[in-house]
Amino acid sequence: MPSQADLERNLKLYPWFAMSLESLFWAPVFFLLFSSKFPIAQVLQLEGIYYLAVVILEVPSGYISDRLGRRPTLIASALFLALSYILFFIGDSFDVFLVAKILMAIGFAFKSGADVSFHYDSHQALGRTDRFGDAEARVASLNFRGAAGAALIGGFAGMGDLSFPFAFSAIASFGAMGMMAICAEPTRSGERSISGFGAQLAGTLGMLKDR
Repeated sequence: MPSQADLERNLKLYPWFAMSLESLFWAPVFFLLFSSKFPIAQVLQLEGIYYLAVVILEVPSGYISDRLGRRPTLIASALFLALSYILFFIGDSFDVFLVAKILMAIGFAFKSGADVSFHYDSHQALGRTDRFGDAEARVASLNFRGAAGAALIGGFAGMGDLSFPFAFSAIASFGAMGMMAICAEPTRSGERSISGFGAQLAGTLGMLKDR
């Protein structure tokens, strides 16, 4: 059971954790890096595999977050992203970039939903759900500013070497992992028993009936 001080620390660190993972220094230059190493057909193949992997992993990652907890899922997200960025930084072959893309997909899928849930659960455990909307809006604002600053820095770094921005993102991801490691797993009051993966998937698909 986390203490109030632990939960307060969650709320202080979470915005900086979120901003660190949203600091995509590589965003302005990744296509230039890929196209400098591979023909356009292989570049598009890498992107297609990435998006396919994200779609496939989206539901299982939510199930993992429910089972293992938000904190370990977010730590794993930051780690997978950091590893993918390192491979992009040092890699020079299509196979290495393919592995990096899959790791990136795992990282973003693990982050999706678990981050907001962690933020909400921390507010709920403190009895402050009425403040969650404003707090999440502030996080979004910080993320936009962080992403804009990272894009600017990454663009300038890419003028020296197109792989440098990935190194910056790896550092930011390791920083995010460290911040989440010292956070506490928030308890979820009134938490329902978690059904099996098959039942959750069936329930999700059942939502398609609602136009």
